[in-house]
Amino acid sequence: MNVNSIFNRYKVKIENDKIYDPIRNKYVHLTPEEIVRQKTIKFLMKRLEVPQNKIIVERRLDTLGVKDVRRRIDIGVLDEEDILMAVVECKASLIGIEEAAHIQAQNYLQDLNTRYFFVTDGSIFLGYYYDTTQYIRLENIPQYKSWYYYPTKSPCLCAHSGSR
Repeated sequence: MNVNSIFNRYKVKIENDKIYDPIRNKYVHLTPEEIVRQKTIKFLMKRLEVPQNKIIVERRLDTLGVKDVRRRIDIGVLDEEDILMAVVECKASLIGIEEAAHIQAQNYLQDLNTRYFFVTDGSIFLGYYYDTTQYIRLENIPQYKSWYYYPTKSPCLCAHSGSR
């Protein structure tokens, strides 16, 4: 999904080389990736109607039940029972969302046992669903309330497809 025009409409608060994060309720260091992350948060809340209290940001995997203190997810989305159901990997627009970003997001999905993963660089927002045997690329990104109804589409040719 091309989100460039959507993301360009979202305004972010920037002061003294810091950008405001409404989830963490504080200003954080301004980087190109952080701008994408903050606009993605707005996209999740405004376009996909994810409740703000169901979004987590920059969480170490060990706080999510995986013994790994080195890696962090960019954005996570919790279900109604506060169980992680999706991971969003954000990359700076200069980096783009090449295969490495997909593999990173898929690894998080596998480690954290989620069903959805998304990757974005602020221009493109791609979504995938894992149905226990294969990754399915989402033609359209559904609103949050529809994430419980798992899609049935043809499998995508993602790295790690078929192994979990």
